[in-house]
Amino acid sequence: MASESHPPKSSGSNIWPWALAVGLLAGFLVGREMGPRSGSASSEETGRDRPTAAAAAPSAPTAAAPSKVYKSEAEFPAGWMKSTELTSVAGLSWDGVSPAQKTTAMQALNERDCECGCGMGHIAACAQKDPNCPRSPKLAKQAVDMAKAGKSLTDILAYIDGENPKKGAAPTAAAPQPAGSKKVIIPAHSPRKGPKAAKVTIVEFSDFQCPFCGRVIPTVKQIEEKYGKDVAVVFVNQPLPFHNNARGAAKAFMAAHKQGKAWEMHDKMFANQTALAQPDLDKYAQEIGLNVAKWKKDAEDPATEKLIASDQAFASSVGADGTPTFFINGRELSGAQPFPAFQAIIDEEIKKADELLKKGTKLDQVYEKLLEQAPTAAAAAPAAPPAKVDLAVGDSPVKGPSSAPVTLIAFSDFQCPFCSRAVPVMKQIETEYKGKVRMAFKNLPLPFHNNAQGAAEAGLAANEQGKFWEMHDKMFANQQQLDRPSLEKYAQELGLNMAKFKAALDSGKFKKKIEDDAKLGGSVGASGTPTFFINGKILVGAQPFDRFKEAIDAELKK
Repeated sequence: MASESHPPKSSGSNIWPWALAVGLLAGFLVGREMGPRSGSASSEETGRDRPTAAAAAPSAPTAAAPSKVYKSEAEFPAGWMKSTELTSVAGLSWDGVSPAQKTTAMQALNERDCECGCGMGHIAACAQKDPNCPRSPKLAKQAVDMAKAGKSLTDILAYIDGENPKKGAAPTAAAPQPAGSKKVIIPAHSPRKGPKAAKVTIVEFSDFQCPFCGRVIPTVKQIEEKYGKDVAVVFVNQPLPFHNNARGAAKAFMAAHKQGKAWEMHDKMFANQTALAQPDLDKYAQEIGLNVAKWKKDAEDPATEKLIASDQAFASSVGADGTPTFFINGRELSGAQPFPAFQAIIDEEIKKADELLKKGTKLDQVYEKLLEQAPTAAAAAPAAPPAKVDLAVGDSPVKGPSSAPVTLIAFSDFQCPFCSRAVPVMKQIETEYKGKVRMAFKNLPLPFHNNAQGAAEAGLAANEQGKFWEMHDKMFANQQQLDRPSLEKYAQELGLNMAKFKAALDSGKFKKKIEDDAKLGGSVGASGTPTFFINGKILVGAQPFDRFKEAIDAELKK
């Protein structure tokens, strides 16, 4: 699941948020989601918020002109949302906005997709359905404000493309890749499409819920059509932890592979990325003619989970820490790149293969021969379990009996959208492991969340009056409203002593405690949020309940 990360303090701490902003934008330009790497989570597709290294600032995007400019919302195509459906979005006001301006704003919000990774499609839909989305409410508010100020549809689309440069934005050049090839040794269990022996073998690391992986599917199909028997494609699972249905989809894919229908399931799931819950997968299995009972049994077989874990370890070993990542005869190409970026490499590799064939190399030996001089990146065994760290609860807010055999410590940020997504999972753990798990909360407010520090202080001010968890729930339920007036409103609703609460915030009495939490987090590897420690063993990101259950059950067996 996704997670956010915290940088080390330095004399340049006033500069790094700008580097973060540019780095994140560069990541969106590449069209790639990032997952854990070398034992730590990285970027928004690890179910975890964290800053990235700075990148060169891109030039201003140019908005692609829409095929039609609508004169009223009544003309919108079926499925498009209207302004009346966005009245509940925090911070968005339609006051003083004319019908024509509403049409302009709503067309822009329906024309473009949100790139938060939720898979809900248009910005308008995401803003309505996910108030905790870190992108769509902001984009919706800005679009409305721009329309009200008289900006044109093209102006608004250009703004959105600058913030969200995907659909409609001008194609981007391929991201710079490491020089040379890597010896990518293909796992025997990986589904393959195309000839057993080909001049070019493309190894694709992908996630069925990743929007960028979905976008590159037409490009891969174009490659298959153009190059035919010269190219084979191998699929390796890299389900990113902040995609709640990605792992289940990977299991469904591998189970379908056992019945010879991996690619039929592949196409079904990528065509329905927003519908990957178990009932949806069951339906697809039936539609493609699988023996559903056998398919379900295979999907839940622990051996299938081990294959996926092996795929993820393999991905880490070759540096495929994001999705999609491709290796074309060992040459890396990252992100949902346009067809010409693939074509350039494939054409070069075909020429190399032809030279080898002329010299007598057999076709089934071309891939191995081309990679002979490349550094080895063999398929790896599943990663070893994380080392245990000595981490005390201390004076942090805690819930559950001190005698509980399992202690779960969370490093979290009240404004982090991934932390919010973990809250229902924590509630489920509370319910299902009542009396067996003690939970503690440590603050790790990330500096690019403007209200996170104040919310952390408010939480500890409420804790001082015995109501931390009530304030915790209030703030996570209202992540878009964490300014000072909102925090005071929540405190009043909880019946806190308001004079004492306000004095605590005014004095900054809890700032050092929060700084100590952040330093502690950095010392044990909690570089982003949310990060959990289960009896001292790290679990990064907004993971599904099953991942916590596995870790907790293992501790309870000891």
